[in-house]
Amino acid sequence: MLTENETRSLIEFINKFFGLDLSENLKPIALSELNKFKKINRIKDLEDFLNKSTHDLRDSKILDLLEIFLIPHTNFFRNNRQFEALKGEVIPECLANMDHKNFIDLRIWSAGCSTGEEAYSILVSLMEYFGDEYWKITCGIMATDISRKSLGIASKGIYETKKIDNIIGQRLLEYTEQENDGKLRFKEKIRKEANFRQLNLNSKTFPFKNKFHIIFCRNILIYFNKDSRLAAENRIFKSLANGGFIFLGDAEVLSSKNQDFEQLGNGIYRKRI
Repeated sequence: MLTENETRSLIEFINKFFGLDLSENLKPIALSELNKFKKINRIKDLEDFLNKSTHDLRDSKILDLLEIFLIPHTNFFRNNRQFEALKGEVIPECLANMDHKNFIDLRIWSAGCSTGEEAYSILVSLMEYFGDEYWKITCGIMATDISRKSLGIASKGIYETKKIDNIIGQRLLEYTEQENDGKLRFKEKIRKEANFRQLNLNSKTFPFKNKFHIIFCRNILIYFNKDSRLAAENRIFKSLANGGFIFLGDAEVLSSKNQDFEQLGNGIYRKRI
């Protein structure tokens, strides 16, 4: 079992460097995984290990430790009303605001993409909207997450069909191939339209050269502590082009009182031009 000092150090470490607001009463499954982590990595004192690890947050052991607290919870077309708004209102307005009407360069970011269902749902929505014209424009998805495990699943694009609603399964048919083991896999040309990269939303800066027209950051920031959430929101705001749209979780609201944004619907905001 973890000592009181180890638990306190762990909570402070995860809170400071990754922004996650952990409860002091860690769940039994987390405690079990933490004890396994210590045993596998031959760590006698977790507090001492963490004190020596602050210089390299990309160390594989630190990322393995973080995975214990990252529980993916997502599915295809989660809160489908937002995807309908994406096709019916957001994409048309983004296109109308572009300076070059004959050259479409639509930049979209799925922040906290988890195991990839959101990113592929966005891609399918784009292809439904543009049809064959999609392949003539500059588009695609930048999809990021802090979890290496989730990104590995996302990049492979393989999912169990039994976990997918029948109606959604029919919607995905055109974009996927059936595997022999009761799974489906997104076709290679679809997978190539998503760029999956590791990113900590608690980082001081984001490595993007161009601003995005649309950002999905749904049900991620609710797990951040207050200060980290505000800081992450502001960095995300700076990554969004004027007139661009940000999608939060259906019940989420912006933490900041940023007057540059107007709410269009549940969890949908537009950055004023």
